[in-house]
Amino acid sequence: MKKFLITLIFLTISSVSFAEQGQIKQNGFFAGTSKVLGDDKGNFTIIYDGMLGLKALDGTTFGDKSSMRCVGSIVVFAGKGYESGTCVNKFEDGGTATSQYKGVFGKMLRWKYVSGTGKYVNISGGGTATIKGMNSAQEGIVHSYNEITGNYNLN
Repeated sequence: MKKFLITLIFLTISSVSFAEQGQIKQNGFFAGTSKVLGDDKGNFTIIYDGMLGLKALDGTTFGDKSSMRCVGSIVVFAGKGYESGTCVNKFEDGGTATSQYKGVFGKMLRWKYVSGTGKYVNISGGGTATIKGMNSAQEGIVHSYNEITGNYNLN
Protein backbone atom coordinates (compact mmCIF):
# COMPACT_ATOMS: atom_id res chain seq x y z
CA MET A 1 0.00 0.00 0.00
CA LYS A 2 2.86 2.37 0.81
CA LYS A 3 4.41 1.80 -2.65
CA PHE A 4 1.03 2.47 -4.26
CA LEU A 5 0.61 5.80 -2.44
CA ILE A 6 4.16 6.90 -3.29
CA THR A 7 3.59 5.99 -6.95
CA LEU A 8 0.25 7.84 -6.97
CA ILE A 9 1.81 10.97 -5.42
CA PHE A 10 4.71 10.86 -7.90
CA LEU A 11 2.35 10.52 -10.88
CA THR A 12 0.19 13.38 -9.64
CA ILE A 13 3.16 15.70 -9.11
CA SER A 14 4.80 14.81 -12.43
CA SER A 15 1.59 15.42 -14.40
CA VAL A 16 0.88 18.84 -12.91
CA SER A 17 1.64 21.62 -15.35
CA PHE A 18 3.05 24.68 -13.62
CA ALA A 19 1.87 27.77 -15.47
CA GLU A 20 4.40 30.43 -16.32
CA GLN A 21 2.52 33.67 -16.02
CA GLY A 22 3.05 37.13 -14.69
CA GLN A 23 3.12 40.85 -15.12
CA ILE A 24 4.64 42.77 -18.01
CA LYS A 25 6.18 46.18 -17.47
CA GLN A 26 8.59 47.29 -20.19
CA ASN A 27 9.87 50.35 -21.93
CA GLY A 28 11.79 50.94 -25.12
CA PHE A 29 12.53 53.33 -27.93
CA PHE A 30 10.91 52.87 -31.33
CA ALA A 31 12.67 53.95 -34.53
CA GLY A 32 11.29 53.29 -37.99
CA THR A 33 10.31 54.51 -41.38
CA SER A 34 6.97 56.05 -42.27
CA LYS A 35 4.93 57.10 -45.29
CA VAL A 36 2.39 59.89 -45.01
CA LEU A 37 -0.41 60.92 -47.34
CA GLY A 38 -2.85 63.68 -46.48
CA ASP A 39 -4.03 67.25 -46.80
CA ASP A 40 -3.77 70.46 -44.77
CA LYS A 41 -7.23 69.99 -43.20
CA GLY A 42 -6.31 67.25 -40.71
CA ASN A 43 -6.99 64.26 -42.96
CA PHE A 44 -4.09 61.85 -43.36
CA THR A 45 -2.84 58.28 -43.24
CA ILE A 46 0.54 57.21 -41.86
CA ILE A 47 2.02 53.75 -42.37
CA TYR A 48 5.05 52.90 -40.23
CA ASP A 49 7.48 50.00 -39.83
CA GLY A 50 10.14 49.88 -37.16
CA MET A 51 11.92 48.28 -34.23
CA LEU A 52 12.07 48.57 -30.45
CA GLY A 53 14.56 47.20 -27.98
CA LEU A 54 12.69 46.39 -24.76
CA LYS A 55 13.76 46.44 -21.13
CA ALA A 56 11.77 44.87 -18.27
CA LEU A 57 11.13 47.21 -15.33
CA ASP A 58 10.34 47.17 -11.61
CA GLY A 59 11.39 43.58 -10.88
CA THR A 60 9.54 42.03 -13.86
CA THR A 61 11.61 39.87 -16.20
CA PHE A 62 9.34 38.92 -19.12
CA GLY A 63 10.68 40.18 -22.45
CA ASP A 64 13.79 41.77 -20.97
CA LYS A 65 16.30 42.51 -23.73
CA SER A 66 13.87 41.36 -26.42
CA SER A 67 13.54 42.85 -29.88
CA MET A 68 10.16 43.93 -31.23
CA ARG A 69 9.18 44.80 -34.80
CA CYS A 70 5.93 46.69 -35.35
CA VAL A 71 4.07 47.58 -38.52
CA GLY A 72 1.07 49.83 -38.12
CA SER A 73 -1.07 52.62 -39.44
CA ILE A 74 -2.75 55.78 -38.27
CA VAL A 75 -5.81 57.05 -40.13
CA VAL A 76 -7.13 60.52 -39.23
CA PHE A 77 -10.23 62.34 -40.56
CA ALA A 78 -10.86 65.93 -39.49
CA GLY A 79 -8.39 65.63 -36.64
CA LYS A 80 -9.83 62.41 -35.14
CA GLY A 81 -8.00 59.19 -35.74
CA TYR A 82 -7.43 55.52 -35.08
CA GLU A 83 -4.17 53.56 -34.75
CA SER A 84 -3.69 49.81 -35.20
CA GLY A 85 -0.97 47.35 -36.04
CA THR A 86 0.88 44.11 -35.42
CA CYS A 87 4.12 43.49 -33.50
CA VAL A 88 6.39 40.46 -33.24
CA ASN A 89 8.63 40.06 -30.18
CA LYS A 90 11.77 37.97 -30.63
CA PHE A 91 13.08 36.73 -27.29
CA GLU A 92 16.62 35.78 -26.30
CA ASP A 93 15.79 32.06 -26.63
CA GLY A 94 14.70 32.56 -30.28
CA GLY A 95 10.96 32.14 -29.64
CA THR A 96 8.48 34.77 -30.80
CA ALA A 97 5.16 36.24 -29.67
CA THR A 98 2.85 38.14 -32.01
CA SER A 99 0.55 40.85 -30.67
CA GLN A 100 -1.98 43.20 -32.20
CA TYR A 101 -2.91 46.65 -30.94
CA LYS A 102 -5.54 49.28 -31.60
CA GLY A 103 -6.97 52.45 -30.18
CA VAL A 104 -7.64 56.14 -30.56
CA PHE A 105 -4.67 57.99 -32.06
CA GLY A 106 -2.74 59.87 -29.37
CA LYS A 107 -4.30 57.90 -26.49
CA MET A 108 -3.32 54.74 -24.65
CA LEU A 109 -3.55 51.69 -26.96
CA ARG A 110 -4.89 48.23 -26.04
CA TRP A 111 -2.94 45.17 -27.18
CA LYS A 112 -3.24 41.37 -26.93
CA TYR A 113 -1.14 38.34 -27.84
CA VAL A 114 -2.49 36.40 -30.83
CA SER A 115 0.16 33.70 -31.41
CA GLY A 116 3.67 32.52 -30.63
CA THR A 117 6.45 30.05 -31.42
CA GLY A 118 8.72 27.89 -29.27
CA LYS A 119 7.83 28.08 -25.58
CA TYR A 120 5.45 30.96 -26.44
CA VAL A 121 3.24 28.85 -28.76
CA ASN A 122 0.25 29.04 -26.37
CA ILE A 123 0.82 32.59 -25.14
CA SER A 124 -2.16 34.67 -24.07
CA GLY A 125 -2.56 37.98 -22.32
CA GLY A 126 -2.54 41.64 -23.12
CA GLY A 127 -2.49 45.12 -21.73
CA THR A 128 -1.88 48.73 -22.66
CA ALA A 129 0.81 50.72 -24.45
CA THR A 130 1.57 54.42 -24.15
CA ILE A 131 3.47 56.00 -27.03
CA LYS A 132 5.17 59.37 -26.66
CA GLY A 133 6.44 60.84 -29.93
CA MET A 134 9.92 62.33 -30.07
CA ASN A 135 11.63 64.75 -32.44
CA SER A 136 13.78 62.55 -34.64
CA ALA A 137 17.35 63.55 -35.35
CA GLN A 138 17.02 62.12 -38.89
CA GLU A 139 14.55 63.18 -41.56
CA GLY A 140 12.22 60.37 -42.61
CA ILE A 141 12.63 58.36 -39.38
CA VAL A 142 9.89 58.33 -36.74
CA HIS A 143 10.99 58.02 -33.14
CA SER A 144 9.04 57.41 -29.93
CA TYR A 145 9.35 56.33 -26.31
CA ASN A 146 6.99 53.42 -25.54
CA GLU A 147 5.74 52.07 -22.21
CA ILE A 148 4.10 48.63 -22.24
CA THR A 149 2.19 47.05 -19.34
CA GLY A 150 0.00 43.98 -19.01
CA ASN A 151 0.12 40.30 -18.25
CA TYR A 152 1.03 37.02 -19.95
CA ASN A 153 0.33 33.33 -19.56
CA LEU A 154 2.29 30.64 -21.42
CA ASN A 155 -0.15 27.75 -20.81
